[in-house]
Amino acid sequence: MKIAAVLRALVLAILAAALLHPAVWRDAPASPRPLRIGDRTGTDEIARAALAADAPPLLVRESVRPPSAAELDALAAAAERAPLLAVLPEDAPTVAADAPVSPRAGRAAAIPFRVRTSPRAEVMVRLTDAAGALDSVRLRTDDGGGAAGAFRVRPARAGWREWTVAAADRRTAIGAWVDTAGAPRVLVRAGLPGWESRFIVRALEESGARVDVRFDLGRGMAVGQGGGDAITPARLAASDAVLVLDGAPLIPREAALLASYAARGGGVLLAGDHAGTSSFGTVRAGSTIAPLDASTIRWTAPAELAPLPTDRIRVTAVPFAGTGPATVLAASAPQGGLLALRPLGRGRAASLALTDTWRWRMEGGRMDEHREFWRGLVDWLASAPREPLTIRPAESVGAPGVRQEVAVFASEGAMPSVLLITRPGARADTLRLVPGPVRPRVLHASFVPAVDGVYTLAIPGISTRAGFRALRNAGVDAAWARLSLIAHASGGEVLPRAGLARAVAARTAGTGSPRPPLAWLLLAALLVAAGAEWTIRRLSGRP
Repeated sequence: MKIAAVLRALVLAILAAALLHPAVWRDAPASPRPLRIGDRTGTDEIARAALAADAPPLLVRESVRPPSAAELDALAAAAERAPLLAVLPEDAPTVAADAPVSPRAGRAAAIPFRVRTSPRAEVMVRLTDAAGALDSVRLRTDDGGGAAGAFRVRPARAGWREWTVAAADRRTAIGAWVDTAGAPRVLVRAGLPGWESRFIVRALEESGARVDVRFDLGRGMAVGQGGGDAITPARLAASDAVLVLDGAPLIPREAALLASYAARGGGVLLAGDHAGTSSFGTVRAGSTIAPLDASTIRWTAPAELAPLPTDRIRVTAVPFAGTGPATVLAASAPQGGLLALRPLGRGRAASLALTDTWRWRMEGGRMDEHREFWRGLVDWLASAPREPLTIRPAESVGAPGVRQEVAVFASEGAMPSVLLITRPGARADTLRLVPGPVRPRVLHASFVPAVDGVYTLAIPGISTRAGFRALRNAGVDAAWARLSLIAHASGGEVLPRAGLARAVAARTAGTGSPRPPLAWLLLAALLVAAGAEWTIRRLSGRP
C-alpha cells in the first residue's frame, strides 16, 4: 500500500512538473552543424556565421569557383572562430604567399607562404627579388601534399618592393609598400654590468640600433651612453623599444609607465626576474632557476624573429609557471616556457626566461646568430603599428582591369571618409570609404587599375601607406592563394575534392548527436511509475 501511494504521488508530481513548466516539452537544440559554402552561398550568410552566438564548428567551402574579394573578407572573419576546409581545384596555383604587413625600412618582416604538391615529398621553396636570390628552404609536405613556412626579409629602403616565391615550376609574385624608418632606438635598463647585458648592448650596436644604457657600478656611480636608462614619459616617447634585463631595478611606478607606453604602440621586453611583471600580464613568472641544454629548446617564433641555434651548450633560465591571455610561446623547453609574446593595446610585450644568451655568442661561436636574435626581437617590438589606421589591399599584385578591394582598419576616434590613390603617372584622386556590414570599424573601398604600374594608397594626415602593382600576366590567381592562407591560419586546410568528405567526417566525428528532449525523459518516468503501480496492484489482488 505504501509503495503504491508513493508511486501515485510520483506520477502526480511528474504531471504537475509538465503542466507548470511547458518549456520541458520543447525539443532540445541540436548540436551546431558545419557551414557548407557552395556556389549559391552569399557572403551575408558567411558573415552571419562570424557574428552568431553559436558559431559553426567547421566551415566547408565546396565551391570550385575562385572566391571573390568580398567572400574572402567574410571567410577571414568567420575563420577566426572555426577551421576552414576548402576545395582546391587541380589547376589552381600550388604556391601561395602573403605580403609583409606594414613593413618598415631596415626592420625585419615576414613573408608567409604555403605550397601544395605530392604527399610526403621534399620541395625547395625560393625567395627572390629584383636583385636576385634572397633565401631558400627545403620542406617536406604532409599527407595532403601541403607545407607551410615563412621567409624573414629586411627591406633596405622605403617605397614599393616586390618579391617572388617559387616552388618547383610554380611561382607567385607579391609586393608591399615599405614605410620609412630609421635605426631602432632602444632604451636598455641593465642594472649592474654583466656578461649578458654587455653582449646584448654590443649585439644591438653591431646591428645598427641606437642604444641608450647605463650600468650601475655601486656607491652611486654609473657609466652609460646616450641619455641613460631613465624611464620617463619623455624618454619613452623618444624610444622604439625598451629592454628591462634580469636584475635591473624596476619600481611599480616605472612598470606602470612602461605598460602605458606599450599600450600606445611601444614595445617592451621583460627578462629574467621581471618576466612576470603584473602590469603586462604576459606570463606567470617561475621561481626556480633551471639549467637546460640549448638543443632541447623548441622554437615557434614568428618569422620576424630569428631563433637561437639548437647547439649543445648549457644555459640557465627561470621557466614560466604559466602564460596570460592572448600570449603565445615563441620558445619552450621541457622545463617550461622561455619566450612569450603578446599584443598590448597598439603595442607589443615580450617576456624572456633565458638569462645568459651570451653563451651562444662566446661558447658556441654564434656571433651572427646572437646578433640577429636580439635585433629581430627589437625589430618585432618596435614594429607595432603606432598609427591609428592600417591600409590593407586584398591583393598586392594583380592584373589590370580587375576590380581590387581595399580594407582600412580604423581605431577609436579615427574614421576617415576617403582614401587617396595615386595612379601611375602621378595622377591622384580619392576613393570613398564605406563601413563594413560585419565590422563597422573596417572600412572598404575599391578601384579598377587601368594600366600596368604601382598604385599608392594613403589616408590624409596619416603617414602609413600601402601599394598595389598592376601587372599583366602576373602568373598567379591571388584569390586561391589568399584562400589557402586563410584556411591554414584557421587550423584548416585546402585539399582536392576527393578528400573533402573524408576530412569533414574526421573533424566532425562524435558531434551532431542531439540529446533526448526532457519531455521524453519525463514520459518514460511516468510510464515506469504507472506500470510499477499496476504491477503491485495485480500482485496484491487489488483491481
